[in-house]
Amino acid sequence: MTEMSSLAGSEQEAVLPLAPRDVTKVYWPLALSWVFMALEGQIAMWLVGIMPETKISQAGLLIVMSLAIFIESPVIDLLSTSTTLGTTRRSYQALRKFALILMAWVTFAHCTVMFTPLYPLVSQGILGASPEVAGSAWYALALMPFWSACVGWRRFLQGIMIRAGVTRPISWGTLVRIIAMIGVGYPLVFSPMHPLAVIGIAMSAAVFAEAVYVHVVSRPVVRRLPSGDGDPEPVLSGLFKFHLPLTAATMLMLTAPLFISRGLTSSSTPVLDMAAWQTASTVIWLFRTITFALPEALISVHRRGSELVLFRYCLLVGSGLTVLMLAFHFTKLDMLTFLGLFKADADVSERAALALLVCAALPALNAVMSYYRAMLTKEHVTSARLLAIGTSLFSLLAALALGSVLKMPGVVVAAFALTMAHIVEMFTLALAWRSVRTKRPDLGS
Repeated sequence: MTEMSSLAGSEQEAVLPLAPRDVTKVYWPLALSWVFMALEGQIAMWLVGIMPETKISQAGLLIVMSLAIFIESPVIDLLSTSTTLGTTRRSYQALRKFALILMAWVTFAHCTVMFTPLYPLVSQGILGASPEVAGSAWYALALMPFWSACVGWRRFLQGIMIRAGVTRPISWGTLVRIIAMIGVGYPLVFSPMHPLAVIGIAMSAAVFAEAVYVHVVSRPVVRRLPSGDGDPEPVLSGLFKFHLPLTAATMLMLTAPLFISRGLTSSSTPVLDMAAWQTASTVIWLFRTITFALPEALISVHRRGSELVLFRYCLLVGSGLTVLMLAFHFTKLDMLTFLGLFKADADVSERAALALLVCAALPALNAVMSYYRAMLTKEHVTSARLLAIGTSLFSLLAALALGSVLKMPGVVVAAFALTMAHIVEMFTLALAWRSVRTKRPDLGS
């Protein structure tokens, strides 16, 4: 009788309606973690601003971030993969082996690009950076060989923690990262080192410190995982099948900054436009950043019939951020930030403010896309994201080409193209989710 009552209670619990506060409980530590991560770009810009050769270093930082994040793309979606699949000790062990393989690969790729003739080919030939800007970026990238591996390890373990509903330590880990970056980077500002060498050392130390912290705090979570002895043994081929479409989509998505960088280097004032875009995108990223925490939070809390609640939650978060971004521009806080905090020149700041205004819809678009990505990933329909990114990139390239023909300012072209690409991606994801729901009516709206 007790057994039957317990079973009935668990079934009732499984269908209890999801409340927004249930989402917030899991989501807010992840959102805070993303805010701390976004501050990394602000801190890098601040450190560059108080060192010499500001404009060249700002332009070089754009190359640094574009290449570093692109190279790490195979490990970025370990967060989604381990959040979705990391349910038992057995699956954890398979995922750990999978994560180590990807970490080795991205480390090899980073070293191959940076310490062979590939670097000038990529930075100058593909991205179109001047030798001066490319040379400046090299100082940072050459000191970041283990950057991607550290990112991969902590994202793998963070996914395990999110799946278990343990998210608060994740935000503390990112705070450790920020403190480490300032603690290492600020004293080096007064050394004779190249400005972007300082950034490379500071960013490497920061992400290493975070990876160590997450490793330590994740141990109790891993020990509490059910054994999963009765489950089929996860195989690497199955993990690759799930993960590779996500990685391919992310790699395609991360070519967008490379295409934008290339478009900016082709403008009539390339150094000015690159510096302005890097200045603007640092702040734009801060407004967008907490929407990137939504997919894993939604996967973790999703239950049958909760789709509408989750969609409305994402819409509220995204639209609120878009309104804040517009207020930030029209109250001139953006110019105060660019001129005062980043020490950017007046011409750089003016173009950066214009780019920020054109990109104001991005937080709302990112939040809605996060909903569709979460639902599709939870249903293991990871190929849909690859299709969405493909259509997004096509529209990005078309918009960049149109802006170039019309001879619009480089940063305006970049901002407009990025916004159009997100609109196209959102509609593609929505159509993919609609197709899944047509086949599976029980999934809800």
